[in-house]
Amino acid sequence: MTATSDELERICMNCNHAFPSEPFVSDFAICLNDPEFEPYLDDLLENQDFSRCQEFVNQKRFDWEQEACPDFDPAEGIAEDVPLSPELSSAVEKLARDGQLTAETFQQAVLEDMVNKIDWANVPVEDYVEKLNNAKTVEAREKAVGSLGGLISLDNQAAFDALYAYLKDLPPPARLEETHFRVAILRRLDHTRSPRLELAHLLVEDLFRTPSNNTTRGWYTAVFRFFEESSEDIAKKALSPMLASKQFSYRIKKRVKGILSPVNDESQGYW
Repeated sequence: MTATSDELERICMNCNHAFPSEPFVSDFAICLNDPEFEPYLDDLLENQDFSRCQEFVNQKRFDWEQEACPDFDPAEGIAEDVPLSPELSSAVEKLARDGQLTAETFQQAVLEDMVNKIDWANVPVEDYVEKLNNAKTVEAREKAVGSLGGLISLDNQAAFDALYAYLKDLPPPARLEETHFRVAILRRLDHTRSPRLELAHLLVEDLFRTPSNNTTRGWYTAVFRFFEESSEDIAKKALSPMLASKQFSYRIKKRVKGILSPVNDESQGYW
């Protein structure tokens, strides 16, 4: 059903012991045959939980294309050792019918089947939070937000709570890059299926401490779009305090009124 071991290139990608170094898409691998990972195998294989062995992962990860060691175990052995689930069997049969069944596509199908069985709603998020808090580059920070956002879309409440708390603690944006980053966070938070009222109140509280200027215009616009897509009840409960405040300009209050009482006039724009 797959290529024989003699046909497989002796690189780590083709070895049963190789495992992604991150729960989502990873450019690196770790070796589950390494004795130091043995105490964590259940966490890794059943939940893709790296939280207890992250230090080892950082130290021992390697490129998938690395030349295999003497313990090389050809990937097609998975078919002999692991019973195929109905979903995996169906995927493998389709690959065979389409003439696309190789050691690599079989390994990918096995990985996808394993990922689909993970209880994403309860996956621990501590590792992602640590990466977000310790990010030294824009790319690292955005990647951590993206990981938490992916879990939020899969009903992981802990991921929502973590990103919510992170946004709450951010100072008002002083540069356009910071405004864009806030908008990206809001897009991720807005994927939740949890009640939106908590997030709605946070966004209004944030507007009260964020001056309205050219730098923050994109943030105000994103927040108002959030409320346009919210229920009338949530919009009224959260936005009403802005109308009673002297802090906001006539234009902003007009924008708020347009959300609470939609009319076909020029109030649909921010400025």
